[in-house]
Amino acid sequence: MNPTRREILRVGFSSAAAISLAGSMPAFVSRFAFADDKVVGSKVSNDNILVVVQLSGGNDGLNTVVPTSNDAYYKARPNIALKDRVHRLNADLALNPGMAGFKELFDAGQLAVINGCGYPQPNRSHFRSMEIWHTGNPKEYQPQGWVGHYLDHARRGSENALQAVNIGSELPLAMVGEGAPVPSIQGLDDFKVKTDPATGFDAKLEEEIIADLNKVQDTSPAMQFLSRQATNAIISTHEIRKLQGYKQDAEYPQGLGAQLRLIAQIISGNFGTRVYYCQTGGFDTHANQVGGHEGTLRNVSDSIRAFHKDLDAKGVGGNVTVMVFSEFGRRVAQNNSSGTDHGAAGPMFVSGAKVRGGVFGGQPSLTDLDDGDLKYTTDFRQVYAGILEGWLNVDPAAVLGGKFDRLPLFNGQAVAAG
Repeated sequence: MNPTRREILRVGFSSAAAISLAGSMPAFVSRFAFADDKVVGSKVSNDNILVVVQLSGGNDGLNTVVPTSNDAYYKARPNIALKDRVHRLNADLALNPGMAGFKELFDAGQLAVINGCGYPQPNRSHFRSMEIWHTGNPKEYQPQGWVGHYLDHARRGSENALQAVNIGSELPLAMVGEGAPVPSIQGLDDFKVKTDPATGFDAKLEEEIIADLNKVQDTSPAMQFLSRQATNAIISTHEIRKLQGYKQDAEYPQGLGAQLRLIAQIISGNFGTRVYYCQTGGFDTHANQVGGHEGTLRNVSDSIRAFHKDLDAKGVGGNVTVMVFSEFGRRVAQNNSSGTDHGAAGPMFVSGAKVRGGVFGGQPSLTDLDDGDLKYTTDFRQVYAGILEGWLNVDPAAVLGGKFDRLPLFNGQAVAAG
């Protein structure tokens, strides 16, 4: 139940009132209530921005980046192998017919296709494999993710509480760190102050709340902290509400496109957010794979192409890189339901105006298999390391907890051992 105007004005004077804010204030306020003492900074200029796109379910890499010159591919998949309408990358590889948007980016030199991404002793469990990709640790469970480590160690001391944003209702493990929780939002309404429907929202109320909070004399450091955090969060809504008039410069599909449009909208507000995370599903293709898989890849490809086009038109495309991954690939051979079952290695994609386009990593053998699965040729942490060093400008070893040969994924980035 939404609190009344009078109840909201009580914030800062009692812990009970503070707790009551969880249902009335912007979603991110309650998540930051007991975080490090940071200030929401809406005037922090954007530096390089990373957008992580998760393909949930285990994307079939062989029907995404198709080994068109490999006879073993057609023998293993007599009913689902792709021969026609593919978008050719080189003499040996092509993109799925649904990936025209990615083909445009590739031809423009703005898409890196990274073959054979995986890790030692692969796990075919959705939950465990995703956990490994989120933490960067195949050996054991850990409670924080690789992006969380980046936020903890590389951005320590930042005054911006919106360093990262998750699009969705549940925070992925990748974004969990030791510091301030990352906000999860599904729309700009999550940043609004909501009051009793009978009184509505008005700027005067907001000003009264801020003034009231500033009068807090409680000797409790926690209470004084809560007052500052709530004040800063309310102030930030002034800036965020300006995004309601956002005008897109590209046509976004539904699904992933709606999430990326929201990210573009927030980027346009220049809040200094460095990492965004979103995810889309439909990749667990155990049966009747071909048509559905093509449609799902089309949505991903067209959405990311529209996202780059939109940002380019606004003059900020050079600041944004997108990384696409899935928790595992599929088995080489098709199953009896014209689909594919859980496998191991698969491709990753990195796109953006500053990306060094092309094909990276060796194509895994389709005959030298590990119990029917592809053997990985690129440790996925090499991709993380390349992004951390070449785009986010931090030491990969400090974030990943180890050294990996980082891929030179960006123009001007030298090949170097991690």
